[in-house]
Amino acid sequence: MIAAMNSLMSSSSCVRFGHGHVQGPRALRLGAIGLAASLSLLALSGCASGRPMSAARAEADHAFKYGQWEKAAPAYLEILEKAPGDWEVEYRYGVSLANLGNLREARTHCETAHAANPTSEEVAAGLAEVYFKLGEKQKLVQLLQDRGNLQRSIPSFMLLADYALKMDDPDTANTAVRGAILLSDGKEVEPYLKAVEVAERLGDTKTASRRLRQAYTIDPKSSAVNAKLAEYGLASGDTTGLPPGP
Repeated sequence: MIAAMNSLMSSSSCVRFGHGHVQGPRALRLGAIGLAASLSLLALSGCASGRPMSAARAEADHAFKYGQWEKAAPAYLEILEKAPGDWEVEYRYGVSLANLGNLREARTHCETAHAANPTSEEVAAGLAEVYFKLGEKQKLVQLLQDRGNLQRSIPSFMLLADYALKMDDPDTANTAVRGAILLSDGKEVEPYLKAVEVAERLGDTKTASRRLRQAYTIDPKSSAVNAKLAEYGLASGDTTGLPPGP
């Protein structure tokens, strides 16, 4: 920039007469005007490409919140190019790309985010969704099974059950809900309700009824449990519940 300014000043601060250069007031005025214009252009260019990171993040997060992926993606990319290493930006950029149909690049960024923050349920779910859309069943199952077994993640097991049903894999679905039930240790009703859903999808009404009665023991006041009991024609009472367990 300094070199350009010096060149501009030297070239515009003189007028040519014959074979020589003669300094003059008019030439100096012209040079000053040219320099001012050039500085204004440089300033405008700097403002366009050098906005604060906070402004880019605010724009990206707002677009992400409302599913405006075509706006979120370039804003998150701007942040990553200036300051890489933020796992949440990596993840949200990956999700934005996935929703724009760029699944392979989305996988790279979601995997990077998961490696940086392996305990995040949100990131794992986003990565699993990308694997599912890419048809990478083995990676999806491995991801969620590892999280369930190694991190004792009930949500990962329940999510795996959902995907297993979508992939027509009843064995994996049953294994996943059983893992969630074991981790819940008879204290959470959600894994049992998920087991009811899996059993229903497989046409196993006997298992569905048993899981439902186990859920009733854990939380007899649950509206979801009582609604299901009504579906099955089961009355709620002292003899309804069954001991929780696998």
